Amino acid sequence: MHCCVGLILVMACLLPGEANAAVILGEANVGWGAAAQQTALPASTQPLPGVAEAVNKGFDLLSRRDAAGAEAAFRQAIDLQPELEMAHRGLGMALRARGQEEAALRELQTATRLDPSDADAHYELAVTALTLSQQSAASPRPREGSDYRALAAGEYRKLAALRPQDASIRQVLAELDLEGGRKEDALADVQEAVRVAPDDPATHVALGRVYFAEAEEDKAAAEYEKALKLNPKEGEAYLALGQMRFFERRYAQAAQNFQQAIQVSPNLAPAYAGMAQILVQQGRSAEARNMLEKVVALDPQDWQSQYQLAVLLNAAGEVGNATELLEKVTRLHPDFLPAREQLGMGLLRRGHLKQAGAMADALIAEQPQAAEGHRLRALMLRKQHDLEGALAEAAMALGPEPDSASMLALQSISLWELKRKKDSLAAFRAAAKLEPKVATAEVFCRLVVCDAGDISTVSDFLRRNRWVLAPPPEP
Repeated sequence: MHCCVGLILVMACLLPGEANAAVILGEANVGWGAAAQQTALPASTQPLPGVAEAVNKGFDLLSRRDAAGAEAAFRQAIDLQPELEMAHRGLGMALRARGQEEAALRELQTATRLDPSDADAHYELAVTALTLSQQSAASPRPREGSDYRALAAGEYRKLAALRPQDASIRQVLAELDLEGGRKEDALADVQEAVRVAPDDPATHVALGRVYFAEAEEDKAAAEYEKALKLNPKEGEAYLALGQMRFFERRYAQAAQNFQQAIQVSPNLAPAYAGMAQILVQQGRSAEARNMLEKVVALDPQDWQSQYQLAVLLNAAGEVGNATELLEKVTRLHPDFLPAREQLGMGLLRRGHLKQAGAMADALIAEQPQAAEGHRLRALMLRKQHDLEGALAEAAMALGPEPDSASMLALQSISLWELKRKKDSLAAFRAAAKLEPKVATAEVFCRLVVCDAGDISTVSDFLRRNRWVLAPPPEP
C-alpha cells in the first residue's frame, strides 16, 4: 500500500456524531435517532416505568458534553433494568467520552449482544475499537491478546449489512481491508460504495486509493479526476493526487496538487506534510519548517511530522525545542531509532559527548546492523579527534545506508586530514551528488556536527576542493 488516510479522520466526516446517534425516549413511547427510527423497538428492550427518564437524561447530558453526569444517569437506568440495550450503549458512549475506552468497549459489546440489529451500537463499538487500536500501536508496551482493528473491521462489516445504502461505511471498510492486506475485499467494498453513491466525490477518492495501492496509477488518477469533476473543491482528491505524484517522483506536479489541497481545505494536515517533504528535498528548510509546524498544530498525533520538524530544529541549532519534540516521539515509539539518534545529535551539539556515546552504545546494542548507532558514534569519535575510529564507524553506517550524506562528508574530511586525498575526494564527490550544497560550509558543518574549533578546518578543506564539484571540461 502506497499511502493511506488516517481512519479516525475519515470516520469523523463519514458517520453521525454522538449527539446525532442519541436515542431520545419519551415517557409514553420510544423515539429513535435518525438511523433507528425505521426499526421497531424489540419487546425485550422496552424500558420499564421510570427508566426512560434516566436514559433520556443521559443522552441529553451527552449532547451537552457532561459525560460524568451522563454516566451516572445510564448507570441508574442499568441498575433498574440491566437488559436495556440503549442504556449500555449510552454508558459506553459516556465512558469513551471520559477516556475510559476499555470499559466503554465492554459496555458496547453488551449493547450489541442485547440488540444485534442496532446499527448505532455497532458504529460506536467500531469507533471505540479503532481508538483502542491506535492507542495500543502508540504505546511503548502494546497490550497483547486483543486485536482491536480486527474487531473494528468486523463491526463495520455488520454495520454495512445493516445500512447497505451508506457508502461511507464501505469506504472505511476499504481502508481497514487495505491496512490488513485484503486488497480484493477493499476493492469490492469501495466498488459497492461507488455503485451506491456514484455522485459522491469521496467514493471515487476511496476507489482511487485502492487502485493506487494495487499499483494501478492510471486508474487511480482517473478516479481522483472524477472526484474533482463532481466537486472542484474536494481537498482529499488533490491530496491523493499529490501523494501519488510524489511517489512517482513528479515533484513539481505533486507540489501543485498539495497547494491546491491546502487552498480548498486549509485544515488538511497531510497536504502540509506533503509540501514539507518537497521543500526539504529542495533545501528550503525554513519553508519546510513552517509547513511542519502547521501539521503539528492541526494534527498533534502526527508523530512522523513531529520527528521531521525536530530534525530541522536540530539542524538550525534549536536543540532545546528539538529535544522536547524528540522526547515525546521516543516515549510513544521507543523502537524508532532515528528519533533517538537525533536526541544524540542534540547532545553532540551541546558538547555532551559522554551522554551521546552512551546513547550510541545503546542503539548499537539493540540493533547492531542499523545505521543510527554507528552514525552517532562516528560523529562522537570525530569530536574526540579519533579519526580512524570515526572512519570505521562511518563505514559501518554506510553498509545499510550507503546514501548517508553525513557519513560521506565525515569520511571526506577525515580522510583528507589523514592525508588520504584520493579517497577523500571520491567521498566528497559522492556526498555532493546526494547533497549539492555540501560545498558550502553551513551545510557541510551541519552534516558533520561542527563546533567552533572545526570551522577553519572545514573552510580550508572546502576552499581547496571546490573544483572537485565543477563539471568536466568539454572535449
